[in-house]
Amino acid sequence: MRPRDASRRYHDRVARQYDAIYDDPYWHFHDELTWRSIKPHLPRDASAACCDLGCGTGKWGLKLLKSGFATTFVDHAAAMIEQVREKLESNPRAKKATLVVADIVEMPTLADETFGLIVAMGDPLSICSDATRAAREMHRISRPGAVVIATADNKLAALDHFIQRGNLDALEQFIHTGKTNWLTADEREQFELTTFTPASLRKLFEKSGFEVLAVEGKTIIPVRENKRLLEHDRAVERLLKLEADLSRDPSAAARAGHLQVIARKA
Repeated sequence: MRPRDASRRYHDRVARQYDAIYDDPYWHFHDELTWRSIKPHLPRDASAACCDLGCGTGKWGLKLLKSGFATTFVDHAAAMIEQVREKLESNPRAKKATLVVADIVEMPTLADETFGLIVAMGDPLSICSDATRAAREMHRISRPGAVVIATADNKLAALDHFIQRGNLDALEQFIHTGKTNWLTADEREQFELTTFTPASLRKLFEKSGFEVLAVEGKTIIPVRENKRLLEHDRAVERLLKLEADLSRDPSAAARAGHLQVIARKA
């Protein structure tokens, strides 16, 4: 089975449960952090089109649609797109939505220079078979001046997993390649993940023709490891402020579980 097929098989299987998997206080905090990073880059032109790549069940595309923008939802798993379609049935803005089943490394149905904002959350850059091709496709479908906001797995954070295993050979291989595998019990669903450092993620987008505005960590504070932090009074607002404070130092991204690049097409 090809790696792309394994990834598609996994995401097709979990599509109906996907929202429930991420329905807890940590992910609510994570989502608020994400939306706050997207909002400053919403197109000023209300007629601009937006795109949600690797959209899953449509969380971010639906927010863009609610903000008034015509939005294209793209995912390689047809079952995910069906979840978006079901959500749109009662959405008054459904006519402004376009649903596309496609791999982000090759999207021939999307025209050149179409979108004013592209988001690619949930690390589709790490999941796809070729991050370079994906970044070039993002550049192709972006209008001049458009912003792309995309996340990826952090190679430096993943080091701990290999250190805990105590396998020097595996650690060496991971450091040299940046490749690891999605951990799932079904071997037919085990697909390769590509990890990035802040520097390599920046380089990927610069080589694809973008101006990189920022590479940030998400989240810098490992709240997921101790969710009791979210039980404190005004916890979300306080943690969001701490994240903002830490992110002022670009080197803080190195300790985050995931990276987020914000790039602009010249």
